[in-house]
Amino acid sequence: MIEKQTIEQTAAPYMEEHGLSLVKVTVNKANNIKVFFRAIGRPACIDDCVGLSRWIESQLDRDKEDFSLMVSSAGDADSRIDGDEDGTNNN
Repeated sequence: MIEKQTIEQTAAPYMEEHGLSLVKVTVNKANNIKVFFRAIGRPACIDDCVGLSRWIESQLDRDKEDFSLMVSSAGDADSRIDGDEDGTNNN
């Protein structure tokens, strides 16, 4: 199973370079990976989702361990993701 920390560490350089902030990462036993982020100081756009998704996929080896990946904006500050009641959950 791919570890949540692996995804967080993999995404960090891209996110820092592109002004993105990690909100939440989940990985289940079937290696279904979900990454939620916010853009810092601007609205997130589809290019942010595509770029981050491609970055993460390029850093992981499907031949070693298969996975599915969903990357999504967490929305604006008024939006909440399950388990992120205060909007600051970074788990």
